[in-house]
Order: sequence, then structure tokens, then C-alpha cells
Amino acid sequence: MLIRLLKAIYHYPRKVLRGWSLNKPEIILRIYGLVRSEKLRGLRVLEFDEVIGSPEKCGCGFKHDKTLKVVLFGSLNESLRKLKEFGLTSPYAVFYDEITYEVAGKAVCEILEAKGLLVRAPTFQEAEARSQELGDVRTVIAVGGGTVIDVAKYASYVSKVDFVSIPTAPSHDGIVSPIASLFTEKRRKSVLARSPVAAIVDPSILASAPQDLIASGFGDILAKLVSLKDWQLGRDEREEPYCMVAESLIMNALNLVINALSSGFDAEKRVKMLAEALINSGVAMMVVGSSRPASGSEHLISHYLDMNLKRRLRHGIQCALGALAMAVYHETRNQNWWREERYRWKSLRSYMRKAGIPERLSDVGISTEIMIDAITSSWRIRPHRYTILHKYNPTRAEALNILKESGLI
Repeated sequence: MLIRLLKAIYHYPRKVLRGWSLNKPEIILRIYGLVRSEKLRGLRVLEFDEVIGSPEKCGCGFKHDKTLKVVLFGSLNESLRKLKEFGLTSPYAVFYDEITYEVAGKAVCEILEAKGLLVRAPTFQEAEARSQELGDVRTVIAVGGGTVIDVAKYASYVSKVDFVSIPTAPSHDGIVSPIASLFTEKRRKSVLARSPVAAIVDPSILASAPQDLIASGFGDILAKLVSLKDWQLGRDEREEPYCMVAESLIMNALNLVINALSSGFDAEKRVKMLAEALINSGVAMMVVGSSRPASGSEHLISHYLDMNLKRRLRHGIQCALGALAMAVYHETRNQNWWREERYRWKSLRSYMRKAGIPERLSDVGISTEIMIDAITSSWRIRPHRYTILHKYNPTRAEALNILKESGLI
């Protein structure tokens, strides 16, 4: 029943939905009560248990992990006082960096009477070192952006304690995902850890984040236009397992962001929609126990840039630039590329502009040669994650044409 419902979402008559403020996937999910969203004494509560469902009903072969129990939208102070109601008990340890300590880390430590741990680097070595300091801690709480969340996520995983995620910037979709993306001595590496049991999203904190971090979050979600189609290539040509529940979550994330960027919402409303999109993407990864729904050829390009740029850019910015190039490539080579105009490459370029994401490589200091290298060579980083780059192995001449057509150069 659930799978038939999800398949019907994208064929639902658009004229019937005209005037609704929700996108098609969200309408169907809300109508059937598959995503629980309610008020709890001023807090908005998101629970995904029913939409995730069971692996038996889905038939996709994935585990359908349900580690994430709740996402609380609202006041940080009020949300923290609810943690024990969800079985998240003291002693607590709060991870933060020097900036996020001032933003919210100090307040969290004081409210929960928690141990504070400073995160200094986005590395596995850092996560291992912090895990050694946990002692009798039962709940690790991350207060920060990508680095702090991923270090805390991995440290809590290896220490086998509960984890709570409190983002201070909507910069990436790792807020509730089970994936920890950190650096080894040589390069960034993504490993399967465990999702948080709970996440706390205070919109007033996220809306105050620097604009480049907000733009990065928009870029990370917009990149799913490519990652989803790369996953479908793997399904259709390599018989990879594919999950309709994860697909619906990614589509919900995409439509939240596209609607946020295409409508006249104020900045705080746009950030709220972005935060929910990032959570949906993270839940999709939790469902399948992998970054596959949310990471394709565009992320391989970003990983290549991480390894070869002297100054790394924001993760979501790199992913968006890679997605624009790969959207052009998909549109010319993939018969299963998006038919709806709102998902095609020219629309993606427009969304990037509205999100404040640079549209040309020269604007962010990426040379044409490095981007050509990324397009032609990045598939080797993950040779078994089938994408359009693995299928066609573009030549340098083809890569140059992609960059010209997309307007990146």
C-alpha cells in the first residue's frame, strides 16, 4: 500500500494541487498521516516512524533504520528540557567549536550542567581523541555545523552512547544522517556511524548563521537533483537495490528547497524550510544505511576538489557546482533525466542564483583545469558507486564542453 502510494505521488494531477502551500509528496504524506508533525507546548515535533515503515512492506532490501526518534523545532531552552522525556539522560557531554560555543554551546552546557568538549579539527583522529574524554557520559550533544556534528557523531558511535544533534547553521544534510564525513591524513572519507536519537532545531539560531553557510545548505539539497538520478542509473543498469521511501524523502527535500527559493518567503521562513529539507535528506540516508540517495557524481566532484584545492570551499557550494555540470551531462546523455522543467539544469542554475551560490568557477577560485580533472577522474574515488561518470568516462574535451554549456566558465 505504502509503495503504491509513493509511486502515485508524482502522477497526481497538478491542477488538483493548485493553491496548496505543500509540495506533492508532502501533501500525500500529510493526508495519510505518514509524517507526524504536531505542537508540543509551543514546540513543533517531527517524527518519521510511520513514513519509514518496515523493510518487509517496502521490499527494498534495506534495513529501514529508525534510530532518529524525534526532531524538535522551536526554542532551544524549551527543547533541552524535553530530552529526558525521550530517554536521553545525563551525564551529558556537549561538543562545540570556538564559535558555536558562544552561539549556543555555553547555554547548553549551563542548562544541562554538562561537560564541554572543544572540537578543533574535522578529522577521525579528533573524534577518537574526544571519545576518550567521555568517561561515564551517557548522551553526547553536538552544537555546531558539519565539523562538530560529524566529530560528535563518530565519537558517540565508537563510545556506544546516545547522540543529539543541535545545528547552529543549515549548511549540510548530515544533521540527522548516520554518515560521518571526516578527514584521514590523505583525504575526506565518509563512514557509516549512527544517526542521532533526537535533533533540536531552533530557527532563530539557524537564521542568524552566515549567508555562505545557508547558501551551502541550499546547494547540498539542490545537488540531489543529480544524486537521485545517479542512483536510478545504478538501479536500472547495475540492479542496485532502490528504496521508494528514501526517494520520497529526497523529493520532499528538493521540493521544500525549490519552493523556498521560488516563493516570496522571508529569510527565517526560507531557513525553516531548508532545515526541514536537510532533515528529510538525512532520514533518507538513515533508511538505507548509506549516503547513496544523497550523494552521486556531484559529490565525487566535490571530494576531488577537497583533495586538490588549496582552499576548500563550503561543501554545499562545491556540490552545487558539481551538480550543475552533471545536470548538463545527464540532460544530454540520460534518457531518464527529469522531464519537469523545475528539475532541469537551467532551473537548477536559477535556484543557485537565488540561493546566493556562485555560478562561475572563477568566482570561487576554481581553475578550469582542476574542474576538468574532477569531471574526468573523480569516479575513481568510489569506483563501485555507479554514476553517469562511471558509465561514460567523459573525455577532457567533453568535460570542457560541459563547463561551457553550463556557464561555469
